[in-house]
Amino acid sequence: MNFQRVWLWYSREPVQKALIEVSKNREVVSVFSDNSFGRRPDVLQYSADILQAVAEGTVAFHGSVERWSNPMQLDVNMSKQDLDNLRIGWDVLIDPDVKDFEIAKLTTKHIIEALKDHGVKSFSVKFSGGKSFHIIVPYEALPEKINLQPTSSLYPELLQKIIEYIKWYIRENLKSDLLSLDSISNISQRIGKPIKEITTKEGELDPFKVVSMDVFGSRHLFRLPYSLHEKNLLVSLPIKPERIDKFKREEAEPEKVRVEEKFIKQAEKHDAEGLVIEALDWASKYMVER
Repeated sequence: MNFQRVWLWYSREPVQKALIEVSKNREVVSVFSDNSFGRRPDVLQYSADILQAVAEGTVAFHGSVERWSNPMQLDVNMSKQDLDNLRIGWDVLIDPDVKDFEIAKLTTKHIIEALKDHGVKSFSVKFSGGKSFHIIVPYEALPEKINLQPTSSLYPELLQKIIEYIKWYIRENLKSDLLSLDSISNISQRIGKPIKEITTKEGELDPFKVVSMDVFGSRHLFRLPYSLHEKNLLVSLPIKPERIDKFKREEAEPEKVRVEEKFIKQAEKHDAEGLVIEALDWASKYMVER
């Protein structure tokens, strides 16, 4: 691990400012070059916190999808009720996971189109730092209450319904575009999975055996925007959605990055209400409650 490269990156004032801004009300955990995690819970509040962590070997910073009134009160033995009381919100994180960068781009574009189709304008996209992208709809874009329940207490159940609905919504078009991109046998080679693991019993391509879009439980962490990736030292870089096609991973080398794009922008209130309504309606018909 190149300590000087890591130190130079996190010493930059705009990087520190961006990390501290996105870390507000989040649990933030250090990740080291061997993929091990630092203590939990932890937070980032000041530039000195960042530099101290890096001096102790931190390479990446991962933050919680959930937002907490006091992240330092989190405890592994907390009941759901206690977690609900501490949670003040959560973001819709969509994390298409696939080992092929072109397939990741294709999937991300379909997710973005689905959000736009539902009138969602308040979303952000970033390169994960690895081989894919993260898409976030901020909590402020969701309705405050659903069926008289505060939305803050509906995690992860509501997130699951939203993600499963989006998967259903894009499934056929994504499948079609994947088959236009390459053959089933070539796709299996590109992602390192046998054909039988990415097809149905009828031998048809299943797009969500090619790309996984998991729903996460409580205290799930994601690599923060402008954090380095703990293995390859690429920046987890916010990008404009229209740049996805042209984006190259080498653009995220820390020496080439300027901190310009804000990741979680100011959301329009209730911007994602239509998406939530459609997802709940779909889930009531097609999803078995777990």
